[in-house]
Amino acid sequence: MRFDLTTFIFQIINFVVLLYILKRLLYKPVREIIEKRRGMIEKTVEDAEQTKREAIELRAKYEEEMTRLEDLREQTLEELRAEAMEEKKRLLDAAEEEAGRVIEREKAVFDGEKTRLRAEMKDRAMDATCIMASNLLKDISDEELHKAVYRRLMNVLNEIAPDLLKMAEKDDSLRLELASAYPLGAEEVAKFSSTLESLVSKKVVVNSILDENLIAGARMKAYDRVYNFSLSGQIDLFRRRLKETL
Repeated sequence: MRFDLTTFIFQIINFVVLLYILKRLLYKPVREIIEKRRGMIEKTVEDAEQTKREAIELRAKYEEEMTRLEDLREQTLEELRAEAMEEKKRLLDAAEEEAGRVIEREKAVFDGEKTRLRAEMKDRAMDATCIMASNLLKDISDEELHKAVYRRLMNVLNEIAPDLLKMAEKDDSLRLELASAYPLGAEEVAKFSSTLESLVSKKVVVNSILDENLIAGARMKAYDRVYNFSLSGQIDLFRRRLKETL
């Protein structure tokens, strides 16, 4: 094959023209596209880096917030435990105080019931003793014993006369009731009246009645005052004194 210089030169020219045309028509736009693409990639990388940094910061904030929330949770739980313990202690103290009050009330009721039963037993014992004493004295009492006890009333008339006179100072006469364990004769009633009249310097009106429950002796009542000189009166007096001392 023979080398043709003209053809070779023509081909070179064509190639150069083609390169010029390609440069003018394709290279610049392609380069611009590539540069734009590179800029977009770089921006995308920068955005990705920024997003990554923001994600790391957000994660750090999230972890910090979670740590704060965990600390707050522990603090809240600790406060709730403390409040629960305080409330438990308050409830226990209140329950203990209420139990103490209940015990005190029950103790007071028990002591009151104990005192009442003791007093009731004491009263019953004293009543039984007085009944036994009364029955015994009734069995051994006779008119002679009655007269001996009755004389005690006559012997103390001068002592009680001032009281009788004071009660009857606004009245013209002194009225009284004289109860006796045995019937009093007219002479005895007259002697009683005259003795008392000489002491009070007033007329004495005596209402004489029979009361066998006196066992022996007599009981005199003037106004609202009672002078008991009988064996039953002595038993009652003994019972009252015994009740005061026990």
